Formats: sequence, C-alpha cells, structure tokens
Amino acid sequence: MKTLTDTRFRHSAASMGKKKDSGSEDDESSICSCAAIKRSVVYYLKNSTLHGLKYIAEESITIPERCVFSFSISSFVVFFGIAFVLVVILSGFFISNVYVKWSASPIIISTSAKQKLTSNMPFPAITICNLNQALLSKVDRISRSSTNFSLLMGLCDQGADTTISYIGTWKYFKAILVEVAQPCEKMLLYCSFGSRKEECSLLFNSILTDDGLCCNFNALDPSYLIRNYSDDVRWEPAQPNMRYEPIDWTPEKGYAHKLPEFYYPRTSGGTGIRMGLTVVLNASIAEYYCTKSMSVGFKVLVHNPAELPKVSNYGFVVTAGREARIPIEPVYEDALPTIRSIKKSVRRCLFSDENDLAYYRTYSRKNCELECEATLLLRECSCVLYYLPRIDPMARVCGPNDNACTDRVQTEIESSMTNLSCESCWPGCFELTYKATLSTASIVTDPRFQAGENLPDYLFHGPYSNASEMSILHFYYMSNIFRSTTKSEMFGFTEFLSNTGGLLGLFMGFSIFSVIEIVYYITVRPYCASRTLRQRHHRRLEQLHWLTPVRVPVRRILRRQRGTLPRNPPPAYSDLEMRQKKKPGKPEPKKRSLWQTLQVRPVNQGDVEPPVYPYLE
Repeated sequence: MKTLTDTRFRHSAASMGKKKDSGSEDDESSICSCAAIKRSVVYYLKNSTLHGLKYIAEESITIPERCVFSFSISSFVVFFGIAFVLVVILSGFFISNVYVKWSASPIIISTSAKQKLTSNMPFPAITICNLNQALLSKVDRISRSSTNFSLLMGLCDQGADTTISYIGTWKYFKAILVEVAQPCEKMLLYCSFGSRKEECSLLFNSILTDDGLCCNFNALDPSYLIRNYSDDVRWEPAQPNMRYEPIDWTPEKGYAHKLPEFYYPRTSGGTGIRMGLTVVLNASIAEYYCTKSMSVGFKVLVHNPAELPKVSNYGFVVTAGREARIPIEPVYEDALPTIRSIKKSVRRCLFSDENDLAYYRTYSRKNCELECEATLLLRECSCVLYYLPRIDPMARVCGPNDNACTDRVQTEIESSMTNLSCESCWPGCFELTYKATLSTASIVTDPRFQAGENLPDYLFHGPYSNASEMSILHFYYMSNIFRSTTKSEMFGFTEFLSNTGGLLGLFMGFSIFSVIEIVYYITVRPYCASRTLRQRHHRRLEQLHWLTPVRVPVRRILRRQRGTLPRNPPPAYSDLEMRQKKKPGKPEPKKRSLWQTLQVRPVNQGDVEPPVYPYLE
C-alpha cells in the first residue's frame, strides 16, 4: 500500500512538471502573439502615469463606463476613451498655437537694464563738406575741350551737354578731384577736441563722398575699413610719425583690451561743448563754381565710424555766418548669442561674421546698400559713380552721358517699389548710430560785443577775417550714460518646452518619465521577456542533455570493424521496400516527445512494482 502511494505521488509530480514546462514552451512560442501584446498594453494602461488611461483597462467598473480594449474589429470607445481622445486633441490645439508663436516671432527687442557709458563707445565720425564742389580759380585753368573738364562735369552733375563723351577711369578722376576741391587745411581754421586745441590736420582726413571731396573726423582708417586695402584708396599719403595711431573697432567686438595712449577712432572725454569737438570753417564763397544746393555753407553728417557717409542725401546744412550747436545721442543695438540659432530670414539681422560684402570689412546696413547700389549701376548702366565702392577695378566712372541711367536706377532703389532694390541688406545685429539735433544763430562780429567763446580773436577781428563766410560748429554729448536695446529670444526652445510641458501636464499629466515609460514598454520590456525565456529554455536543455544517448557515428564503427569483420553488402532495394511496408491492421505509431517517453506509465494490477526513474525525483 505504501509503495502504491509513493508511486502515485511520483506520477503526479511528473505530470505537474510536464504541464509547467509545456506552459513555458507555450509562452515562448506565443510571446509575439496578439494575446501577449494585449496583456502588455493592458499592463501599461494600468500602471501608466498618464491620467485617464487606467480607467480604460479597469476591470472593476462596468462596460458602459470604460472602453473595452481589443485588437479585433469589434472594439468600441466609450466614456473614458472618448474623454482621453478629446483631451489629446485639445492639448494639441493649444500646443500648435504655442508653436506658431515660437516660429513666427522669436525675436524681441528690449531696453537693456544696464546703462552704458559713452566713454566705452567711439565719438561719432563727423563728415563736413563744403557745398562748393570745385574752386573757381582751379576750374578756370582747365580747358573746356579736355577730358578733365568732362570729368569735372560728372562731378558737378552737369549732363546737359550730350556731346560730351569719354571713358572715365578712377586714376584720372582722382587726379582732377584733388586738383579742384577745397583742401581740408583751407576749410578748417580752428579745431579743438576734449577741451584741448589740436591741429586740424591731425584730427581730420580727406574722404570721398557723394558731395565730392570732404573732411572727416574720427572715422576708421581705410586699412581697417576696406577688405582689399591698397594705398591707391588714400587721398593723402599716410604719415608714419602721426601722433594718433589708427586701431580697429567694430560695433560687435568693440575696442581691444590694450590700447595705445593716442588712437582713433577716439572716445569722448566727457559731456558738454567744452569736452566735445569744436571747429571753425571757411566757406570761401568767392570760389564757388558748382554745388548741389541753392545756398552757401556746409553740409554735415554724423555717422558710424565704420561706415562711409552719403552726405548729399542725409546730411544737414549749416549756412555761412552761423554758429551751430549739435548735441549728439548714441543709439546702440546689440544682440544675445542665443539668436544665432534662429534663421536669418526670421531674425532679420546679421552678425559680423555672417556678412558677404566684397568691398567692406565691417558689415552694416549702409555699407551693404552702397555695395548693392554699385552692383545695380554696373549691371544697368555699365558704369559706377565715383563715390561708390569699386567692386570691379576695371569698371569705368559714370559721366554726364550716364546721368539719365544713373538717376533712374537711384530713384528706383530709393523708392523700393521695383525690382531694383536693396531689400536684401538687413540691419546688423550690432549697430551703432547717432541722433543729432541742430540749432543755429548768427555770428556777431561787432567789436563792442564781448563773446564768451574761447576762440582765437584773430579769426573774427583780423585783417583777412570775414564772419559772413565762416561757420562755427559744436558737437558734444548731452549725457555720459545711455541705455542700449538688446535683441533676444522672446520665445526660445526652453520657453517652448516649458509651455508645451505645462499644457501636457495640465491635460494629461504628461512628463518626461511618460516618454521613458513608453520607450520601456515598447523596447526594454519585450526584450527582457524574450531573453528570460531563452535563458530558461537553454537551462532546461542543459539539464536534460545527459538523457540523450551518445551515438557513435556509423562511419567510425565501420572503420573499427573493417579489419575484423567481413564487409556485408548493402541490402537490396526490394528488402528495404518490404521493411517499410506497414502491417495490416496495425496503426502507425505516433511520434513521442521526450517528456512522453519519460512519463511514468499507469500502474497495472498485474505489475507487482511499477518501474521507477530515480532521476526524475
């Protein structure tokens, strides 16, 4: 009786082991089945941190309250499923609004909270032009039938005589311009800067503008202004023993850390007339020959030291016999480096290393417009005006016969209503401009009048003085501090991410860990499950490997018996056919698996003791 009980117990344990391993094999074969995927998704819905998903997979609530999850065609969505979809759509709508705002207007211009000092910025460049473009005494020496006179007519913008025809070159034009223009040493009678009297030749240099040859103060040296610099662009030979040393400066990089004692572009020493620039000018009215205005005096422009001036269009006029006060206010615009990641077409400004100017080294909108105007004139009129950048050294200088073409092109450029425009010239992300206001009064030279200005008396009471031909100009800062404007990201990626995360968290409880959960349930969890099943299968095979009989290869057996036993001939084909014939009435035996082979047979009544396999215990 005891033996029978033990036998039944061992038989039950073997049957349970068979069922367990059979279930493992089923799991392994069905890991990618629809049922397994369904179980994984249901498990995710129950354990997800997203709001509302657990109600979809909840089994304790009624069917009308939830959406029955199924991969079949008969699946349907009810309360919580519809609610979750609506929440996703609503959050997507608000996120799209945030994205449109982020992509459409990413830049904001705000006033800087930190004040800047004018001592850290260069004093503005000041260009002064005599309204007279050619001295009468010099023009009288030029033959009316010579090429030089034709060049002079191009300077004076006199194109009525259509019989004038010539091919102007820069070399000849430069020579005639220097010959007929009023030199700076004749126009500037007195100069002081920073409460100190200076020689005007040390402060001013000759510069070419659209109003002819003018005098310029505090502009960049041509070697730092022009990309392919050569001595040919200088109007005066460089003086190696000058007191002031030229240095480089850009609105973006500013000044270098180490500066010489005397340099230019200069900075301001303070505020008020005493610390500014004061000049006394001589108009030489008796020498007037041609001018672009109907008055006598001077045209003045306050501009960036890194830009070439267009005095004819943007300068203001100071007539002779007047004293003018010109207070100046700097306007500085900078940008944060974070806006570099925004497309140029969206931020609408360029950094200095993003420019593609061919003539100028420093990018600014005005420099770009000058190059653009020269390119359009060269394309439409096959010439370039004398004051524009020489982007093509072989291009000819426009003459009187080209006035009709040049006037048309310039009108279309300034109107910005045609194809001939320079709209591609965007502002620089770092720009420095100056606001200047003008107030004038008449100069009084009565000896009884006691002037308070600290100016030399010989200028107004000398034997050769004529106050009606003089002008006094004062340029100065009103304050030594100012506030700049800064271009920054109004809606950067961080703000977009925070707003998007706030909306998703408000509607669905979404967070970064929700993304990690989704990635885990899609990739990590299935991989770990399949890897565990494979390891379990390998361990089971290793445990049962000793049950498999080791069969010696037939060839090795024949090789061993080749010397002792006679070699039997192979059986005939008919014999093999007879062996394979099935016996009548006997069913074909079914293939048995390993566990079916090792399974304990049921106990028969005739057996005294059933066979026992100790390795299964």
